[in-house]
Amino acid sequence: MTLEQLNRRIKTTSDLGEIVNTMKMLSSVSVGQYEKALASLTQYAHTVQDAFHGLFTQDFFKYEPPKVPAQNPKVLSILIGTDNGLVGKFNRTLFNFSQEYLQDLSPKGEKYFITVGKRMGVLAQIDQLPIEASYPGSNSVKEIAQNATLILTKINEVVTKHKVDLVYLFNNKKKGATAFTPRARQLIPLPQERMYQLKRKKWDGKTLPYISADKHELFSALLHEYLIITLSHDLTSSLTSEHYTRMIHMQEAQKNINDSLENFNLEYQQLRQTQITDELIDIVSGAEEMNKKKNQSPLDFSVKKAVK
Repeated sequence: MTLEQLNRRIKTTSDLGEIVNTMKMLSSVSVGQYEKALASLTQYAHTVQDAFHGLFTQDFFKYEPPKVPAQNPKVLSILIGTDNGLVGKFNRTLFNFSQEYLQDLSPKGEKYFITVGKRMGVLAQIDQLPIEASYPGSNSVKEIAQNATLILTKINEVVTKHKVDLVYLFNNKKKGATAFTPRARQLIPLPQERMYQLKRKKWDGKTLPYISADKHELFSALLHEYLIITLSHDLTSSLTSEHYTRMIHMQEAQKNINDSLENFNLEYQQLRQTQITDELIDIVSGAEEMNKKKNQSPLDFSVKKAVK
């Protein structure tokens, strides 16, 4: 490799390093924003849970969860992936996890799917899954609530149309140095054990809350809030893990780029030094030859003259 070629490669690698560093910084900022959003959603979810608890303390309200078939229930799954790349096997890992989970949950039951993220939609199409709807991934915190509302409306349509028994959410969540881990959780019906725990739990206040609103309207309103919050939380969790995964990949890429630049610069210095040494040798040899010719006597018969 010539010096010119090495110089071009060093410049290209340096430019790539600047791009990678910028992407790493953007992902780091995004992770911070989504983690703040997750904290806010978690706090609001606790408020909704307290409202459920207050409702369950009323003697006039009895919560009876819908009956779900013990074997092969109809399941609607929401697969939350990403539109963007540079996240490794982010979508494929979640997709494989969801298929194995559903196979255990309902081996022969009917299954329907809603996908979030273009790449997740492509994976579902390749496997010829019955897709009821596909939505693009969110690109900002502001879009999450809007997308959650659209998805919830579609869930209601699919549940009514196909008489679905269970609705599950599948998404990746942030997990330490491994970047992400897939997760599944039941969205509909409400987790029975959690609701029973709230019903059995004692109210912390001195007196029970007074509820004047219609119990069924209040329960419907709280259920809607619970579903929106849960959808928004998992959409945000997926985005957090996506950007965190990309940040880790950019850190690894930056390390590889720095190692490559170090090797290229070392090779450049060695090649340049070799070239300088060769040039110096040529100069010294030329100077010595000129000095020999300059110091030769005209009567020096050791030098053969050209024969005319």
